[in-house]
Amino acid sequence: MKILGIADGMTGGTALVENGKVVYAIHEERLMRAKMATGFPRRAITQILQDTNTAPEEVDAVAVATIHEYFVEEAEGYDGWLRKDQGPIKEAMLSISGMIPRYFGARPFMKRSYYNFKSFLAKGRRKAIPELLRRDWGLQCPVHFIDHHFAHACSAYYTGGLDRATIITMDGAGDHCCSHVYLAEDGKFSKFCSLDSFDSIGNYYAYVTHLCGFKAQKHEGKITGLAAYGQPHYADIIKRFINFQNGKITNSGQVFYWSAVKAMLRALPNPYSKQDLASSIQQVLEDVGGAYARYWVERTGCGDVALAGGVYANVKLNQRIHELDNVNSVFIHPGMGDEGLAVGAALALAADKNGNSQEKLRPAKLRDVYFGPTYCEKEIEEEIRREGLQAEYLRGIEERIAQLLAKGHVVARFDGRMEYGPRALGNRSILYQPTDPSVNDWLNKRLQRTEFMPFAPVTLVEYANQCYVNMDGGRYPAEFMTITFDCTDWMKKHCPAVVHVDGTARPQTIDKATNPSYYKIVDEYRKITGLPTIINTSFNIHEEPIVCTPADAIRAFKIGHLDYLAMGNFLIASKDNVRR
Repeated sequence: MKILGIADGMTGGTALVENGKVVYAIHEERLMRAKMATGFPRRAITQILQDTNTAPEEVDAVAVATIHEYFVEEAEGYDGWLRKDQGPIKEAMLSISGMIPRYFGARPFMKRSYYNFKSFLAKGRRKAIPELLRRDWGLQCPVHFIDHHFAHACSAYYTGGLDRATIITMDGAGDHCCSHVYLAEDGKFSKFCSLDSFDSIGNYYAYVTHLCGFKAQKHEGKITGLAAYGQPHYADIIKRFINFQNGKITNSGQVFYWSAVKAMLRALPNPYSKQDLASSIQQVLEDVGGAYARYWVERTGCGDVALAGGVYANVKLNQRIHELDNVNSVFIHPGMGDEGLAVGAALALAADKNGNSQEKLRPAKLRDVYFGPTYCEKEIEEEIRREGLQAEYLRGIEERIAQLLAKGHVVARFDGRMEYGPRALGNRSILYQPTDPSVNDWLNKRLQRTEFMPFAPVTLVEYANQCYVNMDGGRYPAEFMTITFDCTDWMKKHCPAVVHVDGTARPQTIDKATNPSYYKIVDEYRKITGLPTIINTSFNIHEEPIVCTPADAIRAFKIGHLDYLAMGNFLIASKDNVRR
């Protein structure tokens, strides 16, 4: 059975699940070249059908993850248009919603009006999407709509590998909720908790992102990094607005969107420290998010936890949950944000279709997440020639890359299938040695980034205990760079470029079977230097998605003034290669 999963909210995309296994997944942003592209994923649907040689009649069903609350679509005449930037819509919604508490002061009024508007939009959308799929792709199969948070939950459960698990979802908002809690056992989901989107701690993290001068719902990762440079002096102020009470996360401030931003500004000292504000919201997120997880793990009686939803892109929160005394293991779905909804919706429908059969869908660990497109040697060579570049062809390119890294060169790597999810995991990555702590400054400037976290390390799995502390119960998510760990003294001394000021790192651990070529690069580097780890940062320019095609890779290589570009077995040296 083939099921096409679709997510058409923020960071839309598609996935193809065949007989319960994810065989392809891609985000619209990678094809459109617009980060967090929003709307119906036209390019992704076309790409997935073409790359998998799937004819329309071979698709048995379509699963659509239902509407994201920040996404506004025409209720009638829906034609799958897509916005690169939702800024104007968000600003209007935020301004309007900011007036409601002041003039009406009633949470029920605000919720009822907003939800009625969303329901009106959703009705038109449910009718229009099947028509659009038939018209443009010839897909005549049934179309099913899957609840936003249930799609998140299924993405975590069915890729977590455990038949019994506590599933917690958390994000800004989706289908009127910001969190669900389930006990999933033998494929059956029992819901324990549902939080209204009004009570979203993810929204408060976004408000602070804005107050620190960054783009809300886009740059929250910068706040996570910035937090380590400050002190949580304003944590008590923030807890007046959002806190944990009796098993629930509660918006005690009774404010929403810009009204919340304005209220927080009034409560904070003038001037306030951005570093301390970042530290404060991070502390509140860990305290509140940790207490929420602890409470529901105790109620479900299951200490094996699987997480999904955009809030769990916060790797420090994930570490906090991992370290709870009643948590045995933690897993974070690699596409934890809305980019994972297409996978989750397809898996939810696959489980439902197989629910009464002897071969019903069981949770299984992911071998890897290289679910995207790949490009053959001929396609790479043609693009190199088209760009007028000189390339050296090397059969043993891994050894050469390791030698270049050991000499202090920056090497961008483009090889194999593109990664699914927000993390670059070697196939669309920029590599560098882990010994130069100044790299965070000069390489980010080359890539036009403003980042506060150090670059993440990729580490040979056999040497993980030499580098990181307390990994038991968190080794599986470490394969996908979705959790931080405290670093050992050895790691802090020998690989300072990948250790944050708080002594943690967000590693990707790799084994030989998962990605042999990538593994060999790190292993060859270890043979030269004695260090079983290198820097791995995403191959992209600031405010752009991770590169997808050979043309994307060459463009980013040139703009970033990187030293070398390794594309398959082709090695290209920069004309302005300068040793530091």
